[in-house]
Amino acid sequence: MKTSLLLASLLLLTGCQLPPPPEPVTPQPVEPLEAEPQPVQLPEPEPVATPLAISDDAATLQAWVNYRASMLNRINEERELLNASTEQDEVWQLKRTILQLHPDTPYLTRLRLQMQSAEQLATLPAPLAALLSWDLAFNQKLLEAESAVSALTRLNAQQHDNVERLQKINKELQKKIDALTQIEAQLNQPAVVQEDNNGQP
Repeated sequence: MKTSLLLASLLLLTGCQLPPPPEPVTPQPVEPLEAEPQPVQLPEPEPVATPLAISDDAATLQAWVNYRASMLNRINEERELLNASTEQDEVWQLKRTILQLHPDTPYLTRLRLQMQSAEQLATLPAPLAALLSWDLAFNQKLLEAESAVSALTRLNAQQHDNVERLQKINKELQKKIDALTQIEAQLNQPAVVQEDNNGQP
C-alpha cells in the first residue's frame, strides 16, 4: 500500500514539473540599419604662438616651457641662432642662460653661470624665476655629481698608483726573501768532510 501511494504521488509530482509546450516562434522582420551620420571634422585651430617675453602670465610661461622642451632636440641649432642674433635683450639673456644650463655645456661654464644666476633671478617675475630656479637646482645637483665623480676619479688614480708602487715593493721584498732563504739553506747544510784514504777526516 505504501508503495502504490508513493508511486501515485511520484506521478502526480512529475506531471507538475513538466514545462508547458513552447510557443511557436514567429520570425520578426529585420529592419535595415540606417547609416549613422558622420560627424563633420573641423580642422583644429592652430595655436597662436606666444612670443617669448619676460612676463608672468600663463601663456608666456607655457611658451618658455615649450621652448625648453623643443630646444633639447636641437641644442646646437639653437646655440647658432642665438649667437647669430643681433638683439641682446632680456629674452636673449634668458635664452642664453637656459642654453648654458644644458648638460652638454662644459662644467666650468655651468659653474660660473650657477654663481651668477642670483642676479638674473632677482630681475625676473616670480613664476618665471621659479621656472628658471628649477633648472638651476638641477644644474646644481649635476655640478655636485660631476665634482664627486671627478674627486673619486682622482682618488681612484691615486689608489691605483699606490697599488702599483706597493706591488713593486712587494716584488723587491720577495726577491730579498728568496735570497735570504737560499743563504739560510746553504748555512743549514752539513759541511762535507773530506776523508783521506784511511777513512779519517
